Amino acid sequence: MSKLLLCCLLLAASTGWAFNHGQDLTDFHSYMDNFNKTYASTSASNFANYYFIYNRNQVAQHNAQADRNRSSFREAVNQFSDIRLIQFAALLPKAVSTVAAAASDPPTTQMAATAYDIIKDFGLTVAVEDQGVNCSSSWAYATAKAVEILNAVQTVNPTPASLSAQQLIDCAGMGTGCSTQSPLAALNYLTQMAESYLYPEVDYVNDNSLKTPGMCQPPSSVAVGVKLASYVSVADNDDDAIMRYVSNGFPVIVEYNPATFGFMQYSSGVYVQETRALTNAKSSQFLVIVGYDHDVDSNLDYWRCLNSFGETWGEDGYIRIVRRSNQPIAKNAVFPSALA
Repeated sequence: MSKLLLCCLLLAASTGWAFNHGQDLTDFHSYMDNFNKTYASTSASNFANYYFIYNRNQVAQHNAQADRNRSSFREAVNQFSDIRLIQFAALLPKAVSTVAAAASDPPTTQMAATAYDIIKDFGLTVAVEDQGVNCSSSWAYATAKAVEILNAVQTVNPTPASLSAQQLIDCAGMGTGCSTQSPLAALNYLTQMAESYLYPEVDYVNDNSLKTPGMCQPPSSVAVGVKLASYVSVADNDDDAIMRYVSNGFPVIVEYNPATFGFMQYSSGVYVQETRALTNAKSSQFLVIVGYDHDVDSNLDYWRCLNSFGETWGEDGYIRIVRRSNQPIAKNAVFPSALA
């Protein structure tokens, strides 16, 4: 059956035949308009058309389960709904640290509060970034955003300027900033090199159209950047430590496996990773944990995490992930701990 489907798909792509008509075709054209989609060829458009219908139907089926209280989260069509799940996973290759950690001793902290949210409790206005689909750069976006939030908290600035992830991709990525890099590269770059200030995005512009790192070109001396003094690593599976640090105003970066339909098309609610997740997929997405609480509707505890898929993904760019002792979120977790 799968061979027959593939043959039909290839035949349709080669002949330019549209996969759907009527409302399905109208929906696909609306999707293209809403997400500014263009395709290099009729064949590429037909493949996107086919997978859009498949993913849209998958979203509808999942949300029907959510309507029956059989799922704690909802999905929605988004910028990834015109590709296969395996393609989505391939866009986010497994991170591999190419540098040794140079973490500092943990800061002194108070006991964790029952619930906390750095963004909300400090009244911060933080822009949600979009890493795009050309460069697997969540390591850089997560690091830039974590430093930005820490700087906002410690300088009592509720409207911080967005800091440049592109600078980290270009200057700290060591040539692999779009493929396999981890936040350690960015944190070591910012703490070990005397002149490594992280500059505002207006002075070192993010460019998510690039498929490879650009040339490292820090702005002129007129620009004012943020200097990081230290960072701290968190042991894998130590969610209690993450809760304590977040409760004390430290945004924590964690590595997460994004290779599921639920994550790819997450829209709202408390995300619980499906058992049919692509557990063997070698994929990484770095998130910034900014809070935690309890959701009354689902009766689930959760982590609130900032992603870098833009505001049209998730809850205005954020995702709430279930917080359970048997599903720890602490994996390759690090956080900026002090400014210079």
